[in-house]
Amino acid sequence: MMADVSKLRAGVLLLLLFLVATGAAQAVPGQGLQKAVKFPEYDRQTGRLKSLLSGDTATPSAEGEVLVTGVRLETYTYEGGRQIVDLIIETPKCLFNLRSRVASSTDRMKAFRADGAATLEGRGFEWSQKTSLLLIQSDVRSVLLSGFTLSAAERQK
Repeated sequence: MMADVSKLRAGVLLLLLFLVATGAAQAVPGQGLQKAVKFPEYDRQTGRLKSLLSGDTATPSAEGEVLVTGVRLETYTYEGGRQIVDLIIETPKCLFNLRSRVASSTDRMKAFRADGAATLEGRGFEWSQKTSLLLIQSDVRSVLLSGFTLSAAERQK
């Protein structure tokens, strides 16, 4: 058991080192336009991926911020060792603050469960990648067939 935990930690460390060494997952201010960007957020206790903000392009904006286009944000839950896409948020563009890990936009957005059971649409939002808090500013429309939280039975499908 202890050997498995050590292997898992070593694997997570190697993955993080790879991402840092290759420059993946971050658009660094001053580098200009970058394509196919990814901004992951990991659980500090388990090392598991909590959420992933990805985009078609990222361009440095204000100090510590990047303008991301073609935005897709996924949140994840876990059933045993299996990673499950829980919530997906899409918008044409957003500002992402690299320090606070907050994405915000005044554009239209859509948030939906991966299984299609619930959808939220609105204009303007703020997403905290660290706390997984989503605030939708206006014109909110929701369609709930079975809710936004996956039950244990739904995760096992």
